[in-house]
Amino acid sequence: VRQPAAFTGVYGLKPTYGRVSRYGLIAYASSLDQIGPFARSAEDLALVMNVIAGHDPHDATSLHAPPAFSAGTPDDLRGLRVGVITESLAGNTAGVDATLRATLDALRGAGATTAEVSLPELRYAIAAYYLIAMPEASSNLARFDGMVYGQRVPGSDVTEAMTLTREQGFGPEVQRRILIGTYALSSGYYDAYYSKAMKVRRLIADRFTQAFGQFDVLVTPTSPFPAFRRGEKTSDPLAMYAADVDTVAVNLAGLPALSVPAGFETVDGTPLPVGIQFIAPALHDERLVRVAGALEGIGVAQPQVAPGY
Repeated sequence: VRQPAAFTGVYGLKPTYGRVSRYGLIAYASSLDQIGPFARSAEDLALVMNVIAGHDPHDATSLHAPPAFSAGTPDDLRGLRVGVITESLAGNTAGVDATLRATLDALRGAGATTAEVSLPELRYAIAAYYLIAMPEASSNLARFDGMVYGQRVPGSDVTEAMTLTREQGFGPEVQRRILIGTYALSSGYYDAYYSKAMKVRRLIADRFTQAFGQFDVLVTPTSPFPAFRRGEKTSDPLAMYAADVDTVAVNLAGLPALSVPAGFETVDGTPLPVGIQFIAPALHDERLVRVAGALEGIGVAQPQVAPGY
């Protein structure tokens, strides 16, 4: 949700894991999946979240946390303690850096305090995320074999029918993730990969908890660069995965995070949206929506949607 939102100039909210029911979702990675809204304003975010958040008896992972979302005002920024994650400051394009600096300047001008905070374990976030997500995807997508529901491609026998169904039903990237996930879960490799990734996940979550002892929200760019051309990174999957460097740690920790459209970077003569990510402690999703409204009030948030959308 957050990276597409950043690339298209709108808000994108990933709620706390469990704040929104996953009932009806086709599972990709069950311990990471979370449904969240896109919106053009903080008020719209609040309206949607007040409807979709809350406990669902059909989803055992959904939380008993009644929603109380509302768009904030600039007064909500006074005294707000903002931590800028040091590890997110390297590797960004010039436009992303400039947008982040401008956002922090505006926050300080509105009465917030800012300081850097280091979360060194985040350097393992990409590796840990994909070593958890891909094995879970391999397990979840095993049910799509053409035998019970979904697409079915006929074959000379059951094995061939399953093989053809999965070969034609899944695209190259899905097949890649299933293969890597199956390998990571296989005998002799589970402890070397998946089990270690789960330990790193715990370390990252603990580090976030420590940081929130000092700050109300944490800030990073949503992506280290603006939108890339369609197909530009298809031939280099590792480069594509690296685009998630600022977002996946939040998923691992189950925290809420919001991408705010905060500026633009001109690429080949075209101004492309840049998103800034705000992260809050678990179950403090409402804080992010109030911050979004406050940023609108001081002219930072600049939601944009291409004509015809």
